[in-house]
Amino acid sequence: MKDYTRREFIRLATLMGGVSLFAGCTLLGSSESVPKYSEGAPGVDPLENTIGVRNVYTVCGACLGNCGICCRVAEGTLVKIGGNPYNPVAVSSPLPFDTSLQEAAIRSGAVCAIGGSGIQTLYNPFRVAKPLKRVGPRGSAKWAGISWDQAIQEILDGGDLFGEGKVLGLREIKQSGQNVGFLAGRADWGSLHFIRSFVDAFPGAVLLRNRDQMTEDIDKAAIQAVFGGGTGLVAPDYASVKFLLSFGDAPLDSGIPLVSIARQIADARVGESSMKWAVADPRLSTSGSKADVWLPVIPGKDLELACGIMRSLVDRYPSVKQIQDLKLKSMVESRTVAEFAGECGISHQLIDRVADLLVQAGPKSAAVPGRGILSGKDGITAAKAVYTLNTMVGSEPGTGGLIARTDGFLEEIATVKRAIKEISGSDKTKTMKALLSWQADPAYHDPYVTELLAERGNPALFVAIDTEITETTACADYILPDTTYLERYDICTLPASVSANGIGVRKPVVGGFDPEKGRYIPILPETRLMEEIVHQIGTSLELPGFEAPKNESGKTWSVQAYYRGMLAIILENMKSSGFRISGDSDEVEKVLERGGIFPSRSAVSRRASSSVPESHVYWPEVPPQQPLETDISDGFLLISYTLPFHRQPDSSLNSWLLEVLPENKLAVSSQDAARLKIRQNDTVTVSSPDGKIKTTCKAQVLPGMRPGVVALARGFGYRQSGAARQVIDGITQTADRTRGAGVNPAVLLSKGIRKVKITAA
Repeated sequence: MKDYTRREFIRLATLMGGVSLFAGCTLLGSSESVPKYSEGAPGVDPLENTIGVRNVYTVCGACLGNCGICCRVAEGTLVKIGGNPYNPVAVSSPLPFDTSLQEAAIRSGAVCAIGGSGIQTLYNPFRVAKPLKRVGPRGSAKWAGISWDQAIQEILDGGDLFGEGKVLGLREIKQSGQNVGFLAGRADWGSLHFIRSFVDAFPGAVLLRNRDQMTEDIDKAAIQAVFGGGTGLVAPDYASVKFLLSFGDAPLDSGIPLVSIARQIADARVGESSMKWAVADPRLSTSGSKADVWLPVIPGKDLELACGIMRSLVDRYPSVKQIQDLKLKSMVESRTVAEFAGECGISHQLIDRVADLLVQAGPKSAAVPGRGILSGKDGITAAKAVYTLNTMVGSEPGTGGLIARTDGFLEEIATVKRAIKEISGSDKTKTMKALLSWQADPAYHDPYVTELLAERGNPALFVAIDTEITETTACADYILPDTTYLERYDICTLPASVSANGIGVRKPVVGGFDPEKGRYIPILPETRLMEEIVHQIGTSLELPGFEAPKNESGKTWSVQAYYRGMLAIILENMKSSGFRISGDSDEVEKVLERGGIFPSRSAVSRRASSSVPESHVYWPEVPPQQPLETDISDGFLLISYTLPFHRQPDSSLNSWLLEVLPENKLAVSSQDAARLKIRQNDTVTVSSPDGKIKTTCKAQVLPGMRPGVVALARGFGYRQSGAARQVIDGITQTADRTRGAGVNPAVLLSKGIRKVKITAA
């Protein structure tokens, strides 16, 4: 036998590996060929069987995508999460509604990494398992476990609850007509409708939304200003769009829903439309790297870029439609393309090329703003400018480039018999006597909220309904343990990017059911559904619509019965709206079993919304934004971005995702790194210009960064959610430091700091 040197052995092994890869290989000890990756896993998945395993179809709640998921439950334990084959978000060709559950059991759909890790959200060891009452100052991390009866009584009746003086309970607040805020965080259509009914019934109450809702409201306002009142949320029509222009948006990185959008973009790029794509972003994201044109715009100068493209269209294509917004038109006429190019940092030639692509695609163009636009200074003006690019080349919802989503059958229900309160958001939030919150964590996105809540007088009573102790709930007076999205009911709308119609339905996938009381029992018996908690409070306060403790059948009120009734009403509305709904007596049950109902697009006449958009009150209040400083001669501009697998704390802290990326790093351009003598993974200090705010992290040196700009990914640097110790009933709960790794960019950005200094640590 020939003796091989180490180098010869490695070369031969590499060669043989390549041969086996391209020639096909066999299973060890068998002549059976290994299936191609595209055909499925090489081995048999022990969970892919129907023996002792039950499929439960529901809707994911890990982000706003509302993807349909299939939860495989074995002996009462959730063991795997996949995609729902009935749901158009999870599959490109969903199963017909009448397909039997037996046939669906052998079909599958797609789910992203966050959705698949939902098992760890359900079995999170840091979940709150019983009602907690603080026994020290707010934010002191000292709690006592109490019974539900005690918690509800004290919240209603108030008193000297914490040895700090009298606190008004909800009963006295209601009688005196003083203000109560209900902060709804991650709420889908059904749960938000329920919360609104409570707020409308409580005198002086106001529904509060956090700043995430603000970006959607800005988007809606811009859409209706450009395309007309009644237009729903707008998204690219990937089935026919020929040119996509993404402003401050990275759909392959942070698209909602991620898998669905990625699939549609891939199909559009290689399909008949051969979609061209341009991405405007200072950071070369995955989306930018896959696009035809990357526009590394200066942060905060997207409006100037959009105006430059408009000016190029007006100068070189006389046939384009006029700009209707007079203020925007004046802005475009005030400067040349070259001047706009200088302001936004994009060459005249690139701006002209994007204008050419818009004209070539015409009505099948889609220019859309992302979060980076909507959350920036004067976001509505920038968003209107981006949407106006569509109208200039004849692209409007329905022409092939854009689609608009409007679920009129849901909007009708939301406005029936609702008394819309005239409220002044500023007055209401400044004088709140009590704050209720549900699944809301504004303190992570704005650490100032922690300081605000530490002031015990505003609000004097803070009750949080949540699954864990987050940045925000750490400052609560009471924490009422909530269930996860895998243990609750809800009615969910489809995202704007999905052209199908219908609704998704969420229901518990594990836990038990008490048939006598008609009540769902979660896996942690002391946790309760939000609707149960709020209904008990409403009943105790004798609020309108909450008086009767029993329904017609004599059973106590239950969340399941509430959502069944709501679902029956929705199905009737869908039929009257033109949907093909059979109207069988068991239709509600069939919808629950399949995780929703999604009639074909051709089966329904879409109706535009005729309702006036509801104005939201944001909490905490949004401070006036300061002008963005773009001078980088003595610093860097800091931006933040979203990764595909780190979004909300109840999902991004799952260990499977932390194993992929344990911490974020500061993205720095290769040129800037060379100038500062920073190497890959060096520790750097990021500080505000005055040096009062400092944080350290590792550097990620990238060629795909605009010089003078640095970036941090969101979804890291948590101070709570298991990252800090808590003392409950005198026992210190151990913290998991890995859950707090990395840097929260909001530490700087929430203070209005966009310009930072970078030094080697």
